[in-house]
Amino acid sequence: MTAELDSAIQRYKAAIVALAEADHPVASAIVLEALMARNDIQVSLESTHQTPGSTLQIISELDQQLRTHAATIAPFTQSADWRASFSPKETAWWWFLEAPKPKRWSQFDWFWTAASVTCLTISLGLVTDISSRFLKGGPDAVAAIAVSTQSVLTLLAAGGALTKAGHEAGKQVLRGVTCPEQYWQEVGTAGSFLILAGLFSFHRSLPAVSHWYTEQGQKAYTSGNWGSAEEHYKRALELDANNDQAHFWLGRLYEDLQKPDEAKTQYQYAGAKMPEAINNLARLNILKKDYTTAVSLLQVPLSNEKSQSLPPEIKFTLLKNLGWARLKQNNYVDAETHLTDAIELERSAKLDLAKTVAAYCLKAQVIEAQSNSKNLLPAQKKALPDWTTCLRHSNVTIPEEDEWRTIAQQRLSKLEGNP
Repeated sequence: MTAELDSAIQRYKAAIVALAEADHPVASAIVLEALMARNDIQVSLESTHQTPGSTLQIISELDQQLRTHAATIAPFTQSADWRASFSPKETAWWWFLEAPKPKRWSQFDWFWTAASVTCLTISLGLVTDISSRFLKGGPDAVAAIAVSTQSVLTLLAAGGALTKAGHEAGKQVLRGVTCPEQYWQEVGTAGSFLILAGLFSFHRSLPAVSHWYTEQGQKAYTSGNWGSAEEHYKRALELDANNDQAHFWLGRLYEDLQKPDEAKTQYQYAGAKMPEAINNLARLNILKKDYTTAVSLLQVPLSNEKSQSLPPEIKFTLLKNLGWARLKQNNYVDAETHLTDAIELERSAKLDLAKTVAAYCLKAQVIEAQSNSKNLLPAQKKALPDWTTCLRHSNVTIPEEDEWRTIAQQRLSKLEGNP
């Protein structure tokens, strides 16, 4: 044994004795003396080529004694100021002593580990579900940001919990923030739970994101960009299959694209909660000459107790289409009743005549159809005011109104020759 190493060992012994005999709280100088004495031993060992086994045994026993004072030393070694001042190497374990975890506390480590793995497993499942929904219709900027952020956070957490390299990196971070080692398991579990909570909250917010996509689709639809509108509506439905507005507007879009079967499917999805979807679905059935189904659909929202609270525009279209379906069933009494109610509602609510003129066109047809006389002229004259309104305000871009407009022109031309 060299004199230098022997001197360092004696100093180390004295420092440990001082630690054992010191009053509490222990002065920082006593702790620092023990750590620096151990530093000197390490320097001497590294400069000595052959150290006797008996000497190493003495050092090992002294190290064990030092570890018994870990609870006293830990508050000082965890100080960022000390580590910044002395810059200890990672191999200098005495600078990284942690207070021993109480047995009652450490016996639950298995639980925290299992909880971390469970949280991360559920998180990965949520990321997979969210990613598939966002990316099914093709990536866009919002989808890319949402998916990549969640995926990176979850994979980093999973790597830290389930891989050796991740464990080591996690330890370095926790040491850097001076987190006591006895709490590392709990901190890891807390991090995993926070990631799970964040993902769960985002998953719960998907209907709101879906609504945002629906609004973007409506803007694209209004501007005539139907391709973009369809993409937005479809993505909205991937995020929330129960988005009735997206179903409804996608149905409207499919009607404009002359895809009645696809439109019918979307209206069926939305119809449970949207009277306007039921109305459009009934209209498609009328155009396909399925009048019985149309009547059955329209009677539900109109006979419902909530029918009184329906917006006037929606209630008008329901009454108008029910009158149309009854006309096609040759039930002229019911047809006239519903169409008259629709026209009275249009007048009392001061609705836009350009959007409600169909009721006048249909009522004129009902008046003519009710005539049992071979001479239709009186009935046609009675229907003249309604035909006149139909001709003036009908919309040629709507197929049925364009057809009724042609009939109105014929009736007015005939009546002008038969005053």
